[in-house]
Amino acid sequence: MRAKSDARRQLMDFIGERKGESGIVYCSARRQTEDLAAFLCEKGIAALPYHAGLDSAVRSKNQDRFLQDDGLVMVATVAFGMGIDKPDVRFVAHANLPKSIEAYYQEIGRAGRDALPASTLTLYGLDDMRLRRQQIEESEAPDEQKRVERRRLDALIALCEAPRCRRQTLLAYFGETTEPCGNCDLCVEGVELIDGTILAQKALSAIARTGERFGAEHLIALLRGQTTERISQLNHHQLPTFGVGGDLSAQAWRAVFRQLYAGGVINLEMAGYGSWTITAHGREVLRGKAAVELRKEALVERGDKRRSRPASATAANGQALSAPDAALFEALKAIRRSLATEKKVPAYVVFADKTLFDMVHLKPQTRDQMAMVHGVGAAKLEQYGEAFLTVVIRHLSEMHADPHPR
Repeated sequence: MRAKSDARRQLMDFIGERKGESGIVYCSARRQTEDLAAFLCEKGIAALPYHAGLDSAVRSKNQDRFLQDDGLVMVATVAFGMGIDKPDVRFVAHANLPKSIEAYYQEIGRAGRDALPASTLTLYGLDDMRLRRQQIEESEAPDEQKRVERRRLDALIALCEAPRCRRQTLLAYFGETTEPCGNCDLCVEGVELIDGTILAQKALSAIARTGERFGAEHLIALLRGQTTERISQLNHHQLPTFGVGGDLSAQAWRAVFRQLYAGGVINLEMAGYGSWTITAHGREVLRGKAAVELRKEALVERGDKRRSRPASATAANGQALSAPDAALFEALKAIRRSLATEKKVPAYVVFADKTLFDMVHLKPQTRDQMAMVHGVGAAKLEQYGEAFLTVVIRHLSEMHADPHPR
């Protein structure tokens, strides 16, 4: 997840590192899908738009191309993806903040269904947050549903600003626990953190002294020493916590609350009125028995620091293939594409990427050796074996003819 700086450049950098791979880019508006698809095409990326406003014949044609072709990027609204069973989607990007954590979880789950490595990128900014809040407030949903949607939005923002492993934060939302994944941006790159224990204790004290019955805005006003009508009515201006956080802006305190939520220090009552409660871990922090680190909000986005990936293909274990093996992989993809076009079926129906990677690893030269490749059963060996053996044998012959390939 990345804060927006130059969204098109950020998307282009991400997709450019994965050129030749199939992917989905989700957008929040129909016009945006068409504009972004055109932009990617101008930059040499094969891309198509998809949204509910397109002519049904165009939608069907674009969907069929995405299913059948290798290396195509579908730029789409959330209208795309339901019922799409393409196992070799290598990345999913969000050009805007997703609708909710549930939607985000479902949408990123469309990548890597063949169990090979896949990547995600989510861009978010204040404009997205304002838009989502506006959509909630202007909807015709009952007040109770609006309250639930606000809480879901807050949880999604907390995921964006999480100070720990994204996977841990994501699964915590669904009531699950896990070890750090070691793969997300926060695990790999880390973030600049500050000791936020005192800030956390101030927030926790405000929650505790008001009976764990109030939402963020009331608590922030209390911490900043603002004598609102509600605070005066409840005599909260007489609490020891009143004004102890006057050195921080309301926006900074909102970020503190989101990060404490993401860190499991406080919890948000989804079914109530958005009141914050203190978790068991939070009570340890309040008593001074546990420390809290927070992301430093003053940091300026210093560009994408994602791990650079070689332009060559990556093997099933995520490691970059050598140049000769990458060339063989591309040659295998080419014959697969040709056979899929001839049979009028998606490429993965011929052989999955995992099968091609195993061919690269084993380099079979006989039918018996080909039968040992993952995903090559008797029927597919009979139907496609000779074509793929020819490619492998030709590649090995060329390698022997040129012992120092570039």
